[in-house]
Amino acid sequence: MANSYDLRSQQDHDASAYTQLPGTASDDAAHNNPAGAKPQAYNDGVERPGRHPSRWIYELLNNKTTNIGPFEKARQYQVDIPYDWDHEHRLVLNGNQSYSTPSTRVLSSLCIECHFHFVFKMKWNEHCQDNLCNPLQASWPMEESKYPWHHLVWAGTTDDADLLEERSKYYPLLSREQFVCVAPPCTFQITVEVLEPRMGSWWAQLLTDHDAIRQELYNAKARDPERYEGANEGWITQAPLNLNTYLKNLLESPTNDLRSISKRNKRFSVLFGPRSFRIFRDLEFSETVVMLDDEDDGQFTPRAPEPASGPSGTTEPGTYRAYVEDVRAEVQCIIHRTGQATEKPTFITSALYADLGSKDAPGAKSHALTDLERYRLLGILPNLPREATVNAYFRQWDLIPSQRKAMVNDLVAIANDYGDEALSEFAMTQSSIFESLMERMQASENNELNQALKFFDLSPPNRYTADQIIASFRLTLAGRPGQAATARDMLMVIAGASSDPEYQTRLLMESDSNMTLDTSKALFNVPPNDAMDSQAWIQVGRSKLKSCTSRQEKLLYLSALNTIADVTDDARLKQGAAELQERFAPAGEEDDGNGAPADINIPVGLNNIGNTCYLNSLLQYLFTVKAVRDIAFNYSDYRLELTDEQIAERKIGGNKMTMDRAEAVVAQAFVHELADLFNKLKSHNQAATRPSQRLANAVLLSTHTLLEDLKSKEASTSTLPPPLPVRPPSKPPPSPVAEDTEMASERNHSSQDSETVSNGSSETLVDLVTVMSDKPVSEEQPSSTHPDGKPNETTIRVVDESIAETSATVTGEPTKNSDADVIMSDLVDETQQQTIDEKVLDALGHQKRSSGTDQQDVEEVIGSIINRLQAAIHPSSVDEQTGIQFEKIMETFFVTTVNYTKKFDDHTYQSEISYDRSITAFPAADGPCSLYDALGRNFDQQVLEESRLTRYTAIKSLPPVLHVLIQRSQSIGRKNDNPVVIPETLYLDRYMDAPHDSPEFKRRTEQWVVGEWLADLKQQKARLNADPKTGALLDEIRRRDESQTSDWASAIAEARSAVASLDDQFAFDGPSTEDLITLSDQDIDSNMTDSATNVSHKPAIEPNEMAIIEELTRAQLEDDIAIYGQRLEQLVTGMEKNPYRLQAVICHRGHLSSGHYWVWIHDFEANVWRWYNDAAVKENQNTQEVLETLSKSGEPYYLCYVRDSDKGQHVNVPKRELPVVPEPAGEPRIETAEDADGDIQVNDASKDPLSTLTADEIET
Repeated sequence: MANSYDLRSQQDHDASAYTQLPGTASDDAAHNNPAGAKPQAYNDGVERPGRHPSRWIYELLNNKTTNIGPFEKARQYQVDIPYDWDHEHRLVLNGNQSYSTPSTRVLSSLCIECHFHFVFKMKWNEHCQDNLCNPLQASWPMEESKYPWHHLVWAGTTDDADLLEERSKYYPLLSREQFVCVAPPCTFQITVEVLEPRMGSWWAQLLTDHDAIRQELYNAKARDPERYEGANEGWITQAPLNLNTYLKNLLESPTNDLRSISKRNKRFSVLFGPRSFRIFRDLEFSETVVMLDDEDDGQFTPRAPEPASGPSGTTEPGTYRAYVEDVRAEVQCIIHRTGQATEKPTFITSALYADLGSKDAPGAKSHALTDLERYRLLGILPNLPREATVNAYFRQWDLIPSQRKAMVNDLVAIANDYGDEALSEFAMTQSSIFESLMERMQASENNELNQALKFFDLSPPNRYTADQIIASFRLTLAGRPGQAATARDMLMVIAGASSDPEYQTRLLMESDSNMTLDTSKALFNVPPNDAMDSQAWIQVGRSKLKSCTSRQEKLLYLSALNTIADVTDDARLKQGAAELQERFAPAGEEDDGNGAPADINIPVGLNNIGNTCYLNSLLQYLFTVKAVRDIAFNYSDYRLELTDEQIAERKIGGNKMTMDRAEAVVAQAFVHELADLFNKLKSHNQAATRPSQRLANAVLLSTHTLLEDLKSKEASTSTLPPPLPVRPPSKPPPSPVAEDTEMASERNHSSQDSETVSNGSSETLVDLVTVMSDKPVSEEQPSSTHPDGKPNETTIRVVDESIAETSATVTGEPTKNSDADVIMSDLVDETQQQTIDEKVLDALGHQKRSSGTDQQDVEEVIGSIINRLQAAIHPSSVDEQTGIQFEKIMETFFVTTVNYTKKFDDHTYQSEISYDRSITAFPAADGPCSLYDALGRNFDQQVLEESRLTRYTAIKSLPPVLHVLIQRSQSIGRKNDNPVVIPETLYLDRYMDAPHDSPEFKRRTEQWVVGEWLADLKQQKARLNADPKTGALLDEIRRRDESQTSDWASAIAEARSAVASLDDQFAFDGPSTEDLITLSDQDIDSNMTDSATNVSHKPAIEPNEMAIIEELTRAQLEDDIAIYGQRLEQLVTGMEKNPYRLQAVICHRGHLSSGHYWVWIHDFEANVWRWYNDAAVKENQNTQEVLETLSKSGEPYYLCYVRDSDKGQHVNVPKRELPVVPEPAGEPRIETAEDADGDIQVNDASKDPLSTLTADEIET
């Protein structure tokens, strides 16, 4: 490719194309068309690389894609597969099932080797065809705003439950995967469906069992030599040919002229006979049995297939006709492989490449560079044109931002592979710019990072290793122990600014309040390798404690001593540290970090016990919910009895999940720990307290994880090798709960709990390891009434995933080598059962959580908490119709929604009821939006063109406390940080369920239409504003001469022409000479061929005319936006019957998997907002200021609203109730003192009777 580069062409290059990184040329940014499934490719927070079409096809045909797993599913479904599938698939056209329309293209095929079926369903926006990727846009230097080729990214899959519902004999679907082109203006998407072969292995074996047919021929000649005189050895291989003929006649004959097959037909009886009758029964031929002279003289009569009723006269998939075509195509594949075909089959590879706008890539599999990581990372194949390589680089930039440095380096390596000087110059320039940008970002763009570095006396930018940062942190800790909390915060800032997971992990582990051994030694200025005995450590510790000026400093040194004692297992040092604690920092001493008394009017903070800021935020919020406090403080009124009968009967949540004894024990332990914490929050006399390690483990670890670790410890008690690093469990837990951050555990304390001891015999098989299924439970509710008054069948489906995430269920039977925790009811006595409870509680108290930068999602953690609370209490009522058990938690938090779905041709909706612990709001893809707009993306009507469905969601009933999850996860590894404007009062009337013939529903329908129009208008406006050169661009395209069409565009046109000219293939067995399928003219997508010719027929528009048109368009858009916006406001005016007040906002700053959480909570009684950030609690009395701040950033993540009409019954912020100090006998003596001026009498607050009163009593 170096031959195409010369000095003169270099002089004409646009310098900006070389000197800008992708995404930085904002003036040339193309309009982003979020059509179809494109948003799904960005909404789950996972980085997924895209693929150039040639790479995409190569990986698909060679089983190298990581997204499609149909063959694994075939094993799972125990499919009878006739041939091995682990090979390069060679696809041929299948039946009369491929067609094209102005906006769709369906290509039905099957592999000629393994008979798996591949159906490609392509679609695009018919009205935006000019925006589709087109090779005509290719030029050098390649511009980011030009889109010559699609770049395909996985955008979703149909889950197994839906696949199983769709699977049938006629359409045995194994997988359905969606891919979209991520070029901003392009609307192209492709769905790949993989289906199992229609013929099983037994069927294929019967057709090709030549020995059996030969034997049958010999037997027939022996029985009736005269009748079979003409039969010869040629018959032995003709079974596939004859079956093909039968099927051809069936498909082509009129329904009134179907030919039956006599069982005594000479050829039929030899090639098939009784051993193959099953084939024809599977084909649904009707069979008659007529016994004549001890022989069956009956016949098989074919079933008449329905007429082809698909687009352009094609066969509709999933019909009997399609099934017969599928079988016939597989028979023809056998004929081809056995060498009996007279014509070559119609391979679709060229047509598929053409449909995707690419060239065929022969020899890719054998190319030495194809599977190198650099080509996989950029999503290309070797030897693509330099324009295609750079186009893939542009598209990949935002898809996998964490790999940008690797992409730049790989681009340089690929240019060297090509020997292309122009590409090498571009790649080297990109590399230089990227490195320079990284340095500038580190030096000047991150002020917070710079401040953190300066705090440790380090000069920006951050080029320091993790070891250097940690060393500076330890020096700071030793020199300024009073600023330990700030030092840890600064360390977290530095960690959060890094994109290196290992770097982040090391710094975050170091920032843990439970110090490492080396950090503990550094605090005392002791080198890591120095060994000191317990007496020496006690002396050093005593010396440091004497010099401390605050309790926080004392606690820091005592924590370090305890760490050293724990790690070295020094009993004397442990005892000495305890004595020092009692002397220098006794439990009753004030603890606000600076020696001053804690303000009892400020709620108690919660210390971070190891990256648990998200848990602390939730615990502070839940402490304000009266239902949760009531369960914790009055647990005996709600407690589920720990008998096997009660545990077996308890069905948790809307999906009625079961639990085992271990789950029940952990849940009850959690409630006890929660009650202890709540008591501390009510009566603590210090600024902050800490949640127990047991409480954190109960929430953040699944019971499965707890018990797996316990089993591994029991298995290792026979031998005690050196300690190993903490490892994850051998089997992954059922949810991301186990992916929490590591922390050093508190020193172990007793795990005994009389409440958790079994008081009944075991009647069930308890398997503590099996994990509960996370599939939602569906029930059919017959004879229910639809909102429009018409009878309808309603599906009750409960969505309560938190239960599945942390619960375990009773499944299976015990094995002979079953673990001791698996107990059979007839062998259990009381002592053994108590042992189970004690083991669970012991694991709860001793388990250490994993380390690293990963944090759990707040929605997941609150789901775990809700699940634990539900598992610990008995139901208050049971729905007779659904069997759902309701209790205080469901009645407080769970919202009931109805999901409505309607086919295009239907007049009534199908409905599905769900129970959810929150509702979801989706921020805008660009810029801020209101919370109503964000909720509308969840509740408003959606039109699913591919499935020919419309659907929407409505709220059937609201709980008193409503949670709103702002779904900020998106692809490209980043949060969606676009602001959502949060209202103090949220009115939910517009989302409430209403009969379909009611005025409310008609108004809601108009809201959908007006809202959709308004969104389209705003998109058009954004497009015009983002691309002011649209007119000039159109003129430039129209001036292109047809003779300048690129080689790639010509190749595509030639491929389409070649495919369109193919005639029928395969001539078999007499009448079947017109066999196997071809692409007709209607199968060729005329909308995608020879774009240059199409452009040449369009009338020219002068640049000045285009400018006038664009100016008028902008003015009209502004008017229309104002009109539709006003109409939308009118439609929701007065819908204020369901007001909810904002009570709490949980915020997050950082990345998707790391960062920091805090919570704002509104105290309605005091009319003040409080900011809870771990141990720190601050106040802000300006509600408007708080809401404006929250609405201007992407930090709010979880919103907690409460029903306004009775909010005081459901939430409040408890005031501190300090314990009353008993007075000594006799008259109390109040000591007084005078101030320096002698004019004010000062009472000793510690001895003032008023000091024992609550804050409310003092104020009155």
